[in-house]
Amino acid sequence: MKTSIIAGLILSLCLLSFGCSKNESKFTGKWVGQTGSFEFLKDNTGVINPPKGVDLPRDVRFKWGLQGSDTVKIDVGPPVGKTFFGKLINKDSLVIEEDKFVRQR
Repeated sequence: MKTSIIAGLILSLCLLSFGCSKNESKFTGKWVGQTGSFEFLKDNTGVINPPKGVDLPRDVRFKWGLQGSDTVKIDVGPPVGKTFFGKLINKDSLVIEEDKFVRQR
């Protein structure tokens, strides 16, 4: 009896983990828009860079997490110190702060 309960719990955790990682994988990778680029890493961190030629800080780190299956919350550390939300439009288009970002392959 205990063995089947433990096996059921392990199976549930595996399925939950697989479902979450699938949604997160929608966002991982580099996204480029007119206002710069966001690179979402698998460990739920990332890096923001401004467009070339713009005198703003480079390689600014952030942490990210899902808010549902198609919305990402981006917490940017200093020197920006701001939270952004992005909405996945399709597998290759993400809107953050009214700028459309396209996934780079």
